[in-house]
Amino acid sequence: MEEWAKLIVSVNETEVNKRPKGKDPIKEVEFWRQRHTALSTLYEQVNMPHVQKQIEVMQALESGTCAQFNYAFAELTKLHVEAKDNVKFLTTLERHFKNITHGSFNAIQDTLPSMMNAIRMVWIISRHYNTDERMVPLMERIAMQISEKVQNEVNVKHILTYTPEQSKKNIQEAKDVLESWQAQYNKVRQRIEDSGTHIRWEFDRKRLFEQTNYMAKVCGDLHEVATVLDQFENAIYKSSKFIMSDSFLLSSY
Repeated sequence: MEEWAKLIVSVNETEVNKRPKGKDPIKEVEFWRQRHTALSTLYEQVNMPHVQKQIEVMQALESGTCAQFNYAFAELTKLHVEAKDNVKFLTTLERHFKNITHGSFNAIQDTLPSMMNAIRMVWIISRHYNTDERMVPLMERIAMQISEKVQNEVNVKHILTYTPEQSKKNIQEAKDVLESWQAQYNKVRQRIEDSGTHIRWEFDRKRLFEQTNYMAKVCGDLHEVATVLDQFENAIYKSSKFIMSDSFLLSSY
């Protein structure tokens, strides 16, 4: 029983000190899924009938090792229940997170309203993702993933080397996604306020929107540049047509 207690304490400490790797929201789902898998094996072993029988005997004998074991197993149970609950709720967001990570701008635009409503339901129902400490880092991951997507697709060094029409299209789609991120957040916030419930929906806006709002402004500036280039190209095209037509008239004389 002493060995069991030491093992459980070691597993508990290892899991408590772990943090999600990577910045995208999918990593949050994977983190809790891995923790649930790691804890479930040990939790289920301790709950096997023959193990439980041995624990009952030791407790009946009032063994001094019971207190240490009981405390360690209580912590393991708490971590296991938390991981199981978080996996259940975060799995409902996984499809949306994949769209944010791998989808086009149009796909992200389409998924933002349903994703934000799904996050609202997690916030209301979940026993563990109903605090700022949990929800803000998760939503910050979403914001960082959107920012990274825009940064990759609207690369300042290359975006204006495309045709003006293509540049304007890409830039506008990126700007729409960046602005929609906060717009959908505000819609959910208003919906919660209108419901009259005591549930609060107000997170650290600097962490969630400072970067995306700045990038939306830059996209607006880039769109103006692309528009001027488009107008300039059209003007050159019209001028060249006029010169060619004038040359034809001169040659006919």
